[in-house]
Amino acid sequence: MVQQYGFLDREAELRALEEEYDRGRSSLAVIYGRRRVGKTEITLQLIKKKGGIYFLADRRGYRANLREFQRTVARELDLPLFAEAAFDSWTEMFESYTRVLKERDGPRILVVDEYPYLIEEGANEEFQRIWDTNLSKSGMFLILVGSSMGMMENRVLGYGSPLYGRRNIQLRVGKLPFREVRKFFPRYGPEKVVEAYGLLDGIPLYLRQFTDHLSIEENLRRNYLRKDAFLFEEGEFLLREELREPRRYFGILRTIARGKRTFGEIADDTGLDKASLSKYLSNLHELHIITEDLPLVGGKSRMKRYRISDNYLKAWFRYVNPNKALVETGRIDELLEEIRKDLPAYMGGVLEDIVWDILYHDLGWQKVGGWWNRRGDEIDIVALDPLRKRVLFGEVKWGRRKATPGDLERLMERAEMVPVTPEYAKEYLLVSRAGFTKGCRERKDGMDKGPAIGLWTLSDLMDKITA
Repeated sequence: MVQQYGFLDREAELRALEEEYDRGRSSLAVIYGRRRVGKTEITLQLIKKKGGIYFLADRRGYRANLREFQRTVARELDLPLFAEAAFDSWTEMFESYTRVLKERDGPRILVVDEYPYLIEEGANEEFQRIWDTNLSKSGMFLILVGSSMGMMENRVLGYGSPLYGRRNIQLRVGKLPFREVRKFFPRYGPEKVVEAYGLLDGIPLYLRQFTDHLSIEENLRRNYLRKDAFLFEEGEFLLREELREPRRYFGILRTIARGKRTFGEIADDTGLDKASLSKYLSNLHELHIITEDLPLVGGKSRMKRYRISDNYLKAWFRYVNPNKALVETGRIDELLEEIRKDLPAYMGGVLEDIVWDILYHDLGWQKVGGWWNRRGDEIDIVALDPLRKRVLFGEVKWGRRKATPGDLERLMERAEMVPVTPEYAKEYLLVSRAGFTKGCRERKDGMDKGPAIGLWTLSDLMDKITA
């Protein structure tokens, strides 16, 4: 059973589009973001409120898309003859289309979804001429939507794009934040919500595949680790849509998902030469599939680490892609047992990301990240607040053992390695799924005149984002 939800956490984007529409002028909007984040739904909500025409491009080719657009317009405006017109180009078609709109006082909004497919057909330069000579004077609100991050940023918004400088508004639609993910699973406690987020991230369509009527494990069994499950094939579909040499990229992403995050580790594991690996990593970064991290304090380029940017792909490359044969041969219990054993190690990184987000968005820390050195010393969380001259050091624990005074002492010792400005006041934070021993809480309470210390359970963490 898949749960159904309405329009979540996109009010700001919708409001921005409505405000632009209400200006009553010709306007070009660009909306982009990775697949499944809800870009289409934003435009459909706008059309529902204001009226308009929605067109979805595909890979069938220039003329097929042109004919399908004609049929869409004919259907929406009840103009059968428009579908039969023999237009040879988008330019010719738009000249007729804008005349029709003017004569009939038709809807101003036109959404062209998956615009990158038209770019592939060479229509980008043509759309620039259409905008300059026709649509920019027509009062139309043209909205170009795309999921190919590279194409939208380089071929639509980039300096060398034919459409460069012409858009009036652009929206990059991101994933839902963790605070919104909780709304999908009201029956789950904090631990299970975090686990669901770790497997699905904030992608609305993915979140709808799980239900809180089932356990996380049963959701994995029914909705993730089945040959006919949407989430089983989705990772491969996403990457093949974006990448021309998926085999090489898949190997790199599997390596990163297993925790090998430095350039040298990835090179050793994949066997790729440095030049090729640099190119592949750069492409993955440009497409926002991976993120490049440096220590928040004192970081040098040679200390760079790579991580997969969203939790669904991270989990998919860690658990599904390397084990597709187990699913194909029905050995689901065997794979579930492997996931069950590995999940605590995996979830530590997920919880770190959630805490980073809370510190930055909810608690006002201006810079948040991690710290490590070349000797192997690490701190999960370092946050800086230059205005108030303070620094926070944090440790995240997903294990079943309660945090002890020793954990706090070790965090304080490692913090002394970080080269922060001496006048910064130091604060400390332990986040523990299992909670804290009595001694740990007494250690905190006994330091009333010392540095500020936070001890967060998962329930405390949830409170921070509802305050």
